Amino acid sequence: MLLGYRLDALRARARARWLSLLGLAVGAGAQVHPGVRLRHGEGCAIGERSILYRDVQVLATAGGRFSIGRDSHLAPGAYVLVGAQRLLIGDDVAIGPGLMLFCESNAVQGEGLFRQQYRAADVHIGSNVFIGARVTVLPGAVIEDRVAVAAHAVVSGRLASGWLYGGAPARALRRLDGAEGLPA
Repeated sequence: MLLGYRLDALRARARARWLSLLGLAVGAGAQVHPGVRLRHGEGCAIGERSILYRDVQVLATAGGRFSIGRDSHLAPGAYVLVGAQRLLIGDDVAIGPGLMLFCESNAVQGEGLFRQQYRAADVHIGSNVFIGARVTVLPGAVIEDRVAVAAHAVVSGRLASGWLYGGAPARALRRLDGAEGLPA
């Protein structure tokens, strides 16, 4: 079993090196596992020792930028639609399986329910962040440093540092340091 895991890791590192030859900035020790679909624009980067696990999809078009910092990972089944926007993920970020992250999405405004309307905005995820399984992150979301997001949450807007968030829409549940109060 351990041998199989090591072989998978070696293949993932080799794939990451191959992607660097195709123009993706890949840090030392980064891993891109089999089954990852990575369509990237210019300026996309995977940090040192970061991992994209099986069946992760990252779709960035011309002008789009995807960047994941050091020691971070996207768990299996993550779907990331960057489009022509920017997605910046900091260092030491753990993202659970089944993430749905959109920098571009359909939008409903006024009575135009059946008209094609879109919302497009950059998404920023700070450092030292934990995002649980099957979380949805919508365009324009900002998750500051030191944040935990519970499974199945829907994130839009800004999540302040030092808090655990959950629900749909995501709201502050408790401080990570145990103190009382709500975010400013």
